[in-house]
Amino acid sequence: MKHYKLLILFIFILLLIAGSLWTFFAPEDQNVIEVGYLPTDHSAALLVAKHNKTYENNGLNVKTVQINSGSNIVDAVASGDVDIGYVGITPAMQGISKGIPIKVVGSVNMVGSGIVVEPNSTITSPADLKGKSIATPGVSSIQQVLLLYELQKYNITSEDVDLISINVYNIPSSLAAHKVDAYISYEPFVSLAPYEGIGNVLIYSNDIIKDHPCCVIIASESFIKEHPQELDKFLKIHQQTTEYVNTHPNETANIIDQELTTNIEIEALSLQHITFVSSVNKSFQNNVLKFAKIENNLGYLNTTLTANDIFDTQFLGN
Repeated sequence: MKHYKLLILFIFILLLIAGSLWTFFAPEDQNVIEVGYLPTDHSAALLVAKHNKTYENNGLNVKTVQINSGSNIVDAVASGDVDIGYVGITPAMQGISKGIPIKVVGSVNMVGSGIVVEPNSTITSPADLKGKSIATPGVSSIQQVLLLYELQKYNITSEDVDLISINVYNIPSSLAAHKVDAYISYEPFVSLAPYEGIGNVLIYSNDIIKDHPCCVIIASESFIKEHPQELDKFLKIHQQTTEYVNTHPNETANIIDQELTTNIEIEALSLQHITFVSSVNKSFQNNVLKFAKIENNLGYLNTTLTANDIFDTQFLGN
């Protein structure tokens, strides 16, 4: 009996030591970090880091989850279905204004959208869009805000056009099938149109609002609080990969082509219309606050948000 007790004690000690060794030597980031994103070139840094196994090589277990709209990404981050989201600033601010506990922790890109019409369309100016049917990626998308802002310049309101929310993959084909008169979307679905002969670009978003903010990285306040080291490492990789994207356009186009299953020539064209960034410094914050005023004026936001409401700058604030 005595030997039996000693044996049990010995096994217990071995298990205790094994558990301690596992805790000590196990990778710092054992848990999966799930990242929601849209099927767009705007997420180039995420797609490149995934393709090049940069997360894995830095001890992070990252799983990317493609989600069909920005508002759904905000909801997924808020519910904990994903930990981090690459999303348009418009749905992000709308979520924050409704009290959803998320913060913008990094920037992703500026500009990168456009309005497209049929090749032989009589629409030669945004003023001609009055009374037309226009496809958008969603009611809460930054693209719809940009569209309404541009139409406002010609005294055209949302009631003067027929806005139709369509899954982004189906937007170009809806124009080709004459189901809509025009569409606004993000890249590569803008550059895709002239490349495939579906349509012509009426106006790029940089000509609607120069250097406007577009996509950002959001995280829930609980994830920021509970996993600051993992988030910091993830965002540092985002920053480094953004630099790679800016300096290696050909390699980036090739990677995005593989990740989104598009076309390398289309990707090379679309990347020319996107400005990739990573910092949430004062300049970017001010740019976002200016855009927030536009959303206020268009009725997308019913509260006045401050930089503190929107951003957590402890990671990429410089």
